[in-house]
Amino acid sequence: MSGPPDIDTNASREASHRSPSAHAGDDMAGYAALDARAREVLDFWFGEPGSSRFGQPWKAWFSGDPAFDALLRERFGATLAEARSGAFDGWPRTPLGALALIVVLDQFSRNVHRGRREAFGGDARALGVAKALVAAGGDRALPSPHHRAFAYLPFEHDESRESQARAVELFEALSREPGAKGYLGYARQHAVIIERFGRFPHRNAILGRHSTDEERAFLLEPGSSF
Repeated sequence: MSGPPDIDTNASREASHRSPSAHAGDDMAGYAALDARAREVLDFWFGEPGSSRFGQPWKAWFSGDPAFDALLRERFGATLAEARSGAFDGWPRTPLGALALIVVLDQFSRNVHRGRREAFGGDARALGVAKALVAAGGDRALPSPHHRAFAYLPFEHDESRESQARAVELFEALSREPGAKGYLGYARQHAVIIERFGRFPHRNAILGRHSTDEERAFLLEPGSSF
């Protein structure tokens, strides 16, 4: 996924000061219960509570920068491998812990294994964690709209119409939060592709899937890949 192009950083900063869930005391209470490895993931991805980057959008998230991928591979490659083995299945005891596991399985996987089949190897487990988090209402306890967005991305990344409909629903609700409108357009684009093809054609080559003539024509269009 390329980055949402119109995230309003000024509105994001305003929201981080206004939202009761983003108050430093609430954040630190949740963070204090985290496993140290989960805390490391969240601090890296979203910034430390109380820092200027906390709860703000970060260009590195969707940059596709090889240097950033290499940094993640070096710093969190072992964490990703352990997460896939089930070593951190206890993290989702709390909403923040669930988010940390989602980030590792859904996001770090794409950076560490970009361009390879393994990039999608954590998707099914990430979706399971995200479904449980949302069903319990834990997503609403996350500190900022951007934290919530990453909890919803496994729905957007799944190649099922059911997950795509849920992604659009979740991002529509999120778009009403200041600074979070940019995510909805991408959710809708993903949903349109799945409705048309039943899968993401840009993954075909990586996954060894045969592309239809219609898919090959589609892949020549701007915005056909994420």
